[in-house]
Amino acid sequence: MKPIDLTVTSYHVDIERQQRFDIINKTVGFGVPVVEGPDRKGRDCTATLTTTGVIVIIDPHGVIVTAWVASVRQAIDVYRSATGSDKLPKNLWNMVNYNNNTALWQKMAA
Repeated sequence: MKPIDLTVTSYHVDIERQQRFDIINKTVGFGVPVVEGPDRKGRDCTATLTTTGVIVIIDPHGVIVTAWVASVRQAIDVYRSATGSDKLPKNLWNMVNYNNNTALWQKMAA
């Protein structure tokens, strides 16, 4: 799977969600793609789940439409749509739980 080109972004990313994009870049990072599946909102886009637990929505021309740190449910949904499995790889499962500071992660880290 090819790396995500973070230089080709939409107006939504550049203006409306610039702060979120910058925070992701400076904290968890964008990582590298793990799986790609269809966007659930019915757009002709691809939802890419990365190694850092970020979901990046990319249009057919390679433009990043939006990106966010995935919730556990969102990460599983993208992974399932791409692979048919609900079971995230262990490293990715841990990363998504860490990013969301879930009760499971808090128990594991204690």
